[in-house]
Amino acid sequence: MFKNILIKSLCITAILFLASCDDKDEPKAINEHEEFSRVTIKVTKEDDQSFETHEFEVEGHDHDNTNNTGNSGDPHDDHAEIELEANTSYLFEIRFYNDEDPNNPEDVTQEIIDEADEHQIFYELTDGANITISSGPGDTMDRDSNPLNLISRWTTTGAGVADVEVYLIHEPTSKTGTSRDDFGGATDVEIEFEAHVE
Repeated sequence: MFKNILIKSLCITAILFLASCDDKDEPKAINEHEEFSRVTIKVTKEDDQSFETHEFEVEGHDHDNTNNTGNSGDPHDDHAEIELEANTSYLFEIRFYNDEDPNNPEDVTQEIIDEADEHQIFYELTDGANITISSGPGDTMDRDSNPLNLISRWTTTGAGVADVEVYLIHEPTSKTGTSRDDFGGATDVEIEFEAHVE
């Protein structure tokens, strides 16, 4: 009799153990990798609040440059151009999209905000001595008060042309630097344009 009770107890224990190991208890991916297909940059002149919105395709770096008046540049142009005035301050607000489903484009900027500690936006300028960039009003900060640069302030002085490469960096090893290499991590998005200051 005792032997039967022991066998039944072991069977029940085994069943309960197997039931507790079903698929529901498998760990879920915490940070799924975002997919990006399009970037927009809204450029607002601070003194009069006039603005233009520029669009960039992520895949293949085919750039489409569209402003708020409905004029658009050649989507196959190698370098989009953003026109700026000398001695002027602008706000650059960047947003990221996934257009994989053209009937339901997704703005994934909020996911980047939610994971601010794991992301950094960096504008790398060459020949851009006439432009300074800083965090703008309303920018997102990570838990260590580092700006994400979703909103940045661009201040121009003299005329000139700067080649600009924009990076969305995933899991940077540093949040400060003067070149892309200083930040480490992986590049989620890279786009480029020319900033013309006149």
